[in-house]
This record gives sequence, C-alpha cells and structure tokens, in this order.
Amino acid sequence: MGKWLPGISRRSRARVQRRVSRLGARIPGTAPRPEFRAELRERLMNAPREEAAPARTGPAAGSPAERVRPRGARLRLPSLLPRLLSLGLATAMVAAGLATYRSVPGDTLYPLKRAAENTMLRLSADDAERADRELSSASTRADEVEELLGSATRSDSRLVGETLKEMEDTTRSAVTALTRVRRDDAKVTSSLKRFVQKQRDQIEGMLPKMDEDAQRRANGYLNYIEGLAPPE
Repeated sequence: MGKWLPGISRRSRARVQRRVSRLGARIPGTAPRPEFRAELRERLMNAPREEAAPARTGPAAGSPAERVRPRGARLRLPSLLPRLLSLGLATAMVAAGLATYRSVPGDTLYPLKRAAENTMLRLSADDAERADRELSSASTRADEVEELLGSATRSDSRLVGETLKEMEDTTRSAVTALTRVRRDDAKVTSSLKRFVQKQRDQIEGMLPKMDEDAQRRANGYLNYIEGLAPPE
C-alpha cells in the first residue's frame, strides 16, 4: 500500500490508510491478509487501464480489411465482358445476314443483297462460273416475284414488273457467257436444263396472280427460255 495509486490523491490515500490502521487496531486479528492486500492493489492498479482502453470487436466500417473482396469476384466480370460483346456482335451479324438474304424488292436491306450478288459476279474466275452465278441470280429473281405476288402488303405491280425484267436481263447475260463455253460440256448442259425447267414451272404457276403487263412480260420470258433447253 506504500505505492501511489492512479486516480487517488495523496491526501485521500493517507486518510484511507489511517482509517484502515485504526480499524485494525480496534479489532484484533482482523488485519487484512497480505494476499488480500496484494490482490486489492492489483485491481486498483489495473482498473483505470481497462476503462481507458477502447473496445475493439472487429474491423471498422470502411477499413481496408472490410473493403477487401475475393479476387475472383473482381476478375469475373471483366473477363466475361469481351466474350459477351463478341457473342452479341456475332449474333447481330448473323441476324443481319439472314435478313439481307431473305429481303425482296422494296425492303431496306435489298440493295445490300444485290450488291453482294454483283460482287460475286465480278469475282468469277471464268465465263462458266459467271454464267452459273447469273443463272442462280435469275432463279432468285423468280423467287422474289413469287413472294411479292403472295404477299398482301408487298404486292406491287411496279416491283413485280421490274423484277421480271431483271430476271430476263440476267438470264440473257448468262446465256451470252455460255456461248463462250463449250456447249457440249455435260455439266453446263445439265445445269441449263435444270434451270429452264425450274423457271418454267415456277413462272407458269404465278401467271394467274399477275396483271396484264406482268403476264405479257412473263410469257415473253417463257418463250425465250424454251429455246435454251437442249433437245431431249
């Protein structure tokens, strides 16, 4: 008890010591045991320190420890973003290609379809390849006429007439290219025969749906291709 206790003044300490001494003198055998005094002194010495120390139960809000996130969570989204963008771009390109391929005269994407056909024609390696591609284009024009005639919203006599004319012009251009190819070529003969049969059957089936001008042009085309088919 000889040491100074934090938080207790010297005067108060002296007063407490005198009272304890008087009590000990009055009551025989009641003096505090040495171990009790040591324990009391230890508690008095440690009590101010425990009260002054702040309680810390975990990391403070907003601390670096709280802001730490798993590495996988930070990297997952950036790594997936390029893949998602590539997939979306590829899907858009496929959708645009299909829409262009299925377009007909009057559609917004139809000029792109015709531009692609013209590009393929210019890339033809020889007259036989060019003729084959032009026959394919003429067949496509017949398909477009059929779709125009079968659609209530796209049926336009002007578009039908223009498409029939382009079909005939493309067919004549293909025949001109074939004149520079050996006519006895079995592959050329077979291809031309299939083309004439397909065009004849398809156009004859569309005649009842055409107006007078379109029928006149279609009949002229049928007469022209009949002379292209080789004799049986």
